Amino acid sequence: MSLGKRLLPIFTAMLLVTGCAGVKPYGEEAPAKVETTASSIRARGVVEMKKDSSSASGRAVILAQAPGSFRIEVFGPFGQVAALVASDGERLLVNSEGKTSVFIWGDPAIPYTFKPEEAVSFLTGGIIAQETGALAKTDEKGRLVEYARPIEGRPGLRVTLSDYRPVHGAPVPFRINLEDGTRVLTIKYTEVEINHPFENGFFKVEAPSEQGAKEVD
Repeated sequence: MSLGKRLLPIFTAMLLVTGCAGVKPYGEEAPAKVETTASSIRARGVVEMKKDSSSASGRAVILAQAPGSFRIEVFGPFGQVAALVASDGERLLVNSEGKTSVFIWGDPAIPYTFKPEEAVSFLTGGIIAQETGALAKTDEKGRLVEYARPIEGRPGLRVTLSDYRPVHGAPVPFRINLEDGTRVLTIKYTEVEINHPFENGFFKVEAPSEQGAKEVD
C-alpha cells in the first residue's frame, strides 16, 4: 500500500475529531469583541458627606443617564428624604436641610464644582471628555481612576474612582470619592444596573421634590 493511501484514514479521522469549526472561509474575519459601556445607571448604595467638622451618611438611590442627567437621593434613618441633588443637563436642583435651590448650570453660585457631563461620567464609569487644564489618570485597563481639574477662584475638583466591577460586561466603579475643597462626597454602590431605558422627562428638574426617590422596578 502506498504512503498516501496509508495516511488517508489518519487525515479523515483528524477531520472528524476537529470538525469544521476551525475552518474559516477565505476572506471571512472573526468579529471583533466589543466592550460594553454604561450610558445610564440605576444603583443603590450609601452616600457619605463630610463638610468642615461635620459628617453624615445614609442609604441612597443613584440614577444617571448620559450626557448630563442624574439624580442622587439620600434617605434619613426613618426613610425620609434627607438630601437630593438632581440634574436634567440644563438645571441643577439641590435640596438639603429643608431648603431647595434650583440653578442653571454655569451659575457661579452652584455649590458644586463638577459639570453635569463630568458627574455622569464618574457615576457610570464612562469615558470623560477631558476639560482644558484637567488631569486624568487611567489604570492598565484604561479605566479612569483619578481626575483633577483646577477652577479659577475656587478650590479645584479632585475625584478618585476605585473598586471597579464588571456589570453585564461594563466596568463600573463601586466607590466614587469627590473632593471640591469644601466637602468630600463618597458614594459606595451595593447594587447596580446599567443601560436602563429611562422614560423621556424622567430627569426633569422640578422644585420642590416631594415624591421620594424615582425608583424604577
